[in-house]
This record gives sequence, C-alpha cells and structure tokens, in this order.
Amino acid sequence: MKILNTTLKIVLVLIMISPILGVLGAFSPPTPDLYNTPEAFAFIDALMATGYINWIIAIVFALAAISIISGRTALAAILILPITVCIVGFHYFLDGGLFTMGSLMADVLLVINLYFLWQCRGQYRILFARGV
Repeated sequence: MKILNTTLKIVLVLIMISPILGVLGAFSPPTPDLYNTPEAFAFIDALMATGYINWIIAIVFALAAISIISGRTALAAILILPITVCIVGFHYFLDGGLFTMGSLMADVLLVINLYFLWQCRGQYRILFARGV
C-alpha cells in the first residue's frame, strides 16, 4: 500500500507541474486541433484571454504539490478538488467526453484525487461536524 501511495503521489505531482510550466511559457498556446469540438477551443481561448485563470490554477497546483511533498496529502487533495471537477466537467460537457485522448490526464487526475480523498477521509470529519 505504501508503494501505491508513493507512486500515486509522484504521478499527481507530475500532473500538477504541467499547468505551472504552462504559465511559465514552456508550452505553445492551444490551437483548435487540440480539441474535439469548436466550443471546447472557444472556452479555452476565452480562459486564456482572461490572463489570470491559468495563474490561479498554477498557484493552487503549486501549493498542492508542496503540500504533498511536505506530507499533507489531505490538504492537497481538498485544494485541487474544485479544479479537478472543473477540468473533468470541461471534457465531459465541451470536449467530447471522458474517454477521449484529450481527457486522459483529466481522468487520471480525477482517479488519483478521489483515491487520496478516500484515503484521507478521516481527516475531513471535522469539516462536517456540527456546531464548530
């Protein structure tokens, strides 16, 4: 079990490095041929035009990666949950579904995130307690 946890933590950190490298200019800007529908590209193009959303995602992922490295996996899993849901929702509703080549990394991110949320579920009990 420890080998599985360590492997999944490494994979998760590697996935989270991608948006960080993206805002630093390591990748070329997205083009329509990367997406399955014109609506998907229009959405991504609009997000890119805002100028801030990619930075927010990169900062959250950097904080989560630091959390994982420092042994705070429960914090990392809860930090990236909203972004994970949005990425999966984008692929499901706009980019042709969850079983396309473009959604592969989103699928892996979702499965790993759900795994760590489940593994750390005991640490989240306080969030659901009444009268706090």
